[in-house]
Amino acid sequence: MEEFEVSSNDGDGERLFRLKSLGNQWYEIFNEEEQMIGEIKIDQENHDHCETKGCTLDMPILSTIRKSIFLHRVLSDD
Repeated sequence: MEEFEVSSNDGDGERLFRLKSLGNQWYEIFNEEEQMIGEIKIDQENHDHCETKGCTLDMPILSTIRKSIFLHRVLSDD
């Protein structure tokens, strides 16, 4: 399973998240304490859309995570 880290500023400072690919465009999101805090699914047809399960993060952070997943995919496509 592919894993990578992303960071996001939540207004109180920089936060680090670890993402683990589950396949089928789904990723588990882990916080700094290594606790799984939700899942996000990327929509390949509409890059502005994503689906979440069990996630308590606010929309700006989820948007940053979504954008970071797309950037990671582009940069790791060799």
